[in-house]
Amino acid sequence: MSIEPVSITPQRMKADSIKSDGEIHHHHHQQHKTVHYGKPYFAVLLAAFSSLGGCFFGYDQGVTGGIVVMSSFKNDFCIGVFANESVCNLPIGALPPDYRRFLVLFTLIYNVGCFLGAAFISSYVAEKYGRRAVIFTSAALFFIGTSMVIFPPGGSTKIMILILVGRIVEGTGVGCSSFSCPLYASEIAPTNLRGMLSGFMQMAVVIGLFAANIVNILLQNHKWGWRLSNGVILAAPVLIMIGIFICPETPRWLYKKKGREAAEKSLKAIRKTDDVTAELDAISDAIEEEGSQISMKELFKTKKLVKRLGIGMAMHILQQATGINPIFTFGGIIYENVLGKGIISLLILSGTNCFSTIPALFLFDRLGRRKLLIFGGLAMVLGHLVAATVFVTGCSVEKSIINGTTEIQEIVNCLQISGIVMLLSTAVFVAFFAVSWGPVAFIYTAEIFPLNVRARAISLTIASNWFMGTIMSYILELITPLGIHGVFYLFSALCFLAVVFVYFFCPETRGVLLEDIEEQFDNFQLKDRTVIKALREPWQKNPKQTIQVNSIEMQS
Repeated sequence: MSIEPVSITPQRMKADSIKSDGEIHHHHHQQHKTVHYGKPYFAVLLAAFSSLGGCFFGYDQGVTGGIVVMSSFKNDFCIGVFANESVCNLPIGALPPDYRRFLVLFTLIYNVGCFLGAAFISSYVAEKYGRRAVIFTSAALFFIGTSMVIFPPGGSTKIMILILVGRIVEGTGVGCSSFSCPLYASEIAPTNLRGMLSGFMQMAVVIGLFAANIVNILLQNHKWGWRLSNGVILAAPVLIMIGIFICPETPRWLYKKKGREAAEKSLKAIRKTDDVTAELDAISDAIEEEGSQISMKELFKTKKLVKRLGIGMAMHILQQATGINPIFTFGGIIYENVLGKGIISLLILSGTNCFSTIPALFLFDRLGRRKLLIFGGLAMVLGHLVAATVFVTGCSVEKSIINGTTEIQEIVNCLQISGIVMLLSTAVFVAFFAVSWGPVAFIYTAEIFPLNVRARAISLTIASNWFMGTIMSYILELITPLGIHGVFYLFSALCFLAVVFVYFFCPETRGVLLEDIEEQFDNFQLKDRTVIKALREPWQKNPKQTIQVNSIEMQS
């Protein structure tokens, strides 16, 4: 066993004590590496169960795009309410304005509900009553909201108002689940499996989305089609509301609220071993270092935490900016125009999304979060770029007046091979999104915050995701001024911006204990990025200073 020279000690003390906020931090990194995680199977089962919330998150996103074009939906909310059958079956531009407004609100208000659930309800419940309580709350809200949407009869504008209220309640449940599932999984997972277990949420989302497309196809001609499609998923929240009482609370929350003994009992149950002292010590160190729970006001006053919050929120905003939601919400309309096969195209894309997420579960903890975000993001740029370019070279757009109206209908004519290549390149985008930005945005932001602010910070980052989702629901309005190709070029540029952001601001968190992530951010400085160094080099006027810096770097 070799002993390190004494001269290193003051350097390490200096590195640990000089922080941006002038605070002294004591890291226990070496000690934390001795943690034993016992048998992981129960943690895997718990993460899989808690991720069921992701099923109704994904299913609801997938089902909405299909039900609004079903004849059963039009029979309840358009025919006899706003117009006759022939007018209600016209292209979207020629539909009655009040019915169009209802369709916009049906999606928009749901996103507002998701924002409210993620931003306000979830963090309050998670801090006061625990991580299990917020999973239960999300399931209960979703069950109540969906019931309010599918059980009232159609044919009346008053009933439509009730259904829109139901959509808000439904959305709050989904917003809470998008917050609670990755948080619970990240706090019970062994470090070496944390990426995979947090990623179960995304797996459940894509399975839900894929299942919704299949159910829509099977029920599209049924007289209760849209109601049955929406109602199928109610089994998931019922199962969660019953099963969550069997799941243990997370040791980190218990240690904070009820002390070491309660946390130890929970940790032994999760790890299936009595050797949990080292992991409990790591949690204890983190709690001692972080101090008491800080308020939202204090969160915004702490420079370090504001920076971390900015990174988390930017990651979720950029995840939505890649165009994933519009691809699934309006992909049916786009590929109906391009290929004449909207529903089949959506099924192909949601299938790609689903099956690409399976290998992703094994890559989070092997390749790391940062590499997946950068290389997956570059492949997404390429997917959009090819789709846009193929549309420009292989498609034409003709405008014609719809009979008996003042509306102009755009007819897209594409070579069949162009339509197929476009669909394939969009599938490439979806596949790499499923491997990288889809799950990693949720995994990463569930990891990067200290315990005393984790719930509040994660709720804000996920709320920013829903806020951007609400903005992206207007993307259909850009197709007319920009063209389909213009929208794809826009998405490509935004994907590239997302890659640049990760390169400059996001350190790797793979294999780092939650309690040691603070250190990763302290050591990851913008000035150390290769691109920044290359740009700064010509401007360094003092060659002696440069030599001195280089010699220090060589020593370190």
